[in-house]
Amino acid sequence: MIFRVKVWTNGQRLVGGLYLFALFWLTACGTSEVRPFPTAVSTHTQPLTPPPTPSLALPLPTGELPPTPAIPGVLPATATATAVPPITLSADPGVPQDLVRAAQAFAAQNRTFAWAEGDAADVQLTLADGAPLANWVYVVAAPFATVPDEISLAEVQNKWQQGGAVFATNEVAVLGQPSPTITFSADVAELSELAWAERPSLLILPFDALQPDLKLLRLDGVSPLVPDFDPASYPLTLAVNLVGEETAVAQFLTAWDGPTTNWDASQLTRVALSGVTALTRSTGYHMEIFGVLAPGRDVGPVLQTADIAHISNEVSFSPNCPIPSPIGGTSFCSRENYFELLTWLGVDVVELTGNHLNDFGTQAMLHSLDLYAAAGIPVYGGGADAVSAQAPALFEHNGNRIALIGCNPFGPPYAWAGPTKPGARPCDAEFEGQIRQLADDGYLVLATLQYDEFYHYQATAQQRKDFAEVIAAGATAVSGSQAHHAQGFAFVDGKFVHYGLGNLFFDQMDRLGTRQTFVDTYVIYNGRLLSVELWTGLIENYCCPREMSAAEREAVLTAVFQASDW
Repeated sequence: MIFRVKVWTNGQRLVGGLYLFALFWLTACGTSEVRPFPTAVSTHTQPLTPPPTPSLALPLPTGELPPTPAIPGVLPATATATAVPPITLSADPGVPQDLVRAAQAFAAQNRTFAWAEGDAADVQLTLADGAPLANWVYVVAAPFATVPDEISLAEVQNKWQQGGAVFATNEVAVLGQPSPTITFSADVAELSELAWAERPSLLILPFDALQPDLKLLRLDGVSPLVPDFDPASYPLTLAVNLVGEETAVAQFLTAWDGPTTNWDASQLTRVALSGVTALTRSTGYHMEIFGVLAPGRDVGPVLQTADIAHISNEVSFSPNCPIPSPIGGTSFCSRENYFELLTWLGVDVVELTGNHLNDFGTQAMLHSLDLYAAAGIPVYGGGADAVSAQAPALFEHNGNRIALIGCNPFGPPYAWAGPTKPGARPCDAEFEGQIRQLADDGYLVLATLQYDEFYHYQATAQQRKDFAEVIAAGATAVSGSQAHHAQGFAFVDGKFVHYGLGNLFFDQMDRLGTRQTFVDTYVIYNGRLLSVELWTGLIENYCCPREMSAAEREAVLTAVFQASDW
């Protein structure tokens, strides 16, 4: 005898099971129309008579239905997922506002977390002990037209607690209880305006909230504007921690993609801009006597430690340039071996807007371009012809994009580049449009002008107008490279302007203003100009700037601030 075994599929099992279940249920209800299956199997060879088909007019069953059989892998239609409440976040008073805003944005974008006010949250940002989250650096600043360069922590704490013209973005726990007279605002521009109106004044704000019209004050001699700054040893570094339920804190730290500091050396760039360099006449004569490197002995560290060091070299090098006379005229050349001074200083870019570039002939200018190229030093503001003279010098450093661009509006015409002649770039119609394009491309544009020469601190009305137009075109800052006499400053729509930095390497010793020199170091952080540091020097021996004494520095800053109408 052959047995045939029928294998049912899952669907057939389900249908069959339901059919048998229905028959069983109807039988259990006592319906007389339904006959039970036989209890024994007949051995008669005739076919069994099938049971009659149940009537369709059965009465509806009463009572609760039995549970629906479970189907593997399929949820019942009435089943719902249990909602998991989000992990709530909040912050204690005194936590830096930028970090609070970052945490709020994080919670808004992540459904696992939700922001909640008060101290009953699952995870609390706090300045107390807890799991480390971030370190936030605060700085002490003053209006740019402030002569002192540093302040002690004790003096800051005294003003913070006793009152005075102090402005802050939020409370800083390490300074103690703030005086009721302190003005708090999240708007740094507003705080700056108030501080300028109440000079002398102080501002306490996050490092990355600095802006150019404010001067960072060294705190007990320490400045966060340098790459070797150590936040851990700085008294205004706040440690922000997390407290709360252990699993929630761990989950937050795993998911957190917000900032962990507002000071990062890998986002910092320092650009040093200088004034007139003319290695000729008495300056060259003293280089012959005291050595080629003599002019840079004191100012050298300022340029050598900059990430981008700028020189505006107005005089071309020539292998035929004679030994200079200290009483020579105004037609200049530089001896070729003087080029060593630039490489020793670590110069990264040379501006060629000067009006003496072609004094010794165009061949000297072309020879100088060869020297710069061989040394790997880019140039801008001048070139081998009019087209190449228009090229800016572009840099990308620590994520910061910086463009230097310059022109010469006053000539003389023989100094300007032409279609086939080397020289300086005239301030042509394309200059401002090029600035706009560079700014649109994400560059911070530092524009330098070889303007008309004035022998006084105050800028002329026309000079103010012309420099402001360059700012309006999109420049981040404008610097006057032409000035043999140091000049004042301005802020135009919040942008930095220095009308003239004075001589860097030149022999004009006949008056104090031509001996005074500035090197402006632009401190750029995370794609924004934060601050401008001023190095002040005094030229000695017709060649060599030395760092000013405290009294000399106070005198020149006072003079240029007054000339700036501050």
